Amino acid sequence: DGVLKLSYNNKFIKNFNNKLNLTQKFLDNEVGKHLMAYVSKDSGNQEGSIAEANTYGKGYVIINVPYAEYQAYSKKIKKRVGKRGTQPFERMKADKNSEILRAVQNYSRRLNG
Repeated sequence: DGVLKLSYNNKFIKNFNNKLNLTQKFLDNEVGKHLMAYVSKDSGNQEGSIAEANTYGKGYVIINVPYAEYQAYSKKIKKRVGKRGTQPFERMKADKNSEILRAVQNYSRRLNG
């Protein structure tokens, strides 16, 4: 008796996905920007590799130096200088979580008008 026709607007889906991708890039950029202050800075290679090695928008941030994992997760390395030291991502996330989320929310609101 009753017929339900369901259709979706392709333009809406494309626009939604585009805004979602832009928001992901913004989030990755914010994480990378804050993470630079937490990685080891003896030579500056880890900090520099974050900006150079990343294509923001993929949902992760890379520290592209061979020893980064060892320095980040080694139980042998205990030394910390200010914010810099072992487990940089976890410490950055604990310190900057609300700030990053607030920035992403504001960006998303501006993007979606």
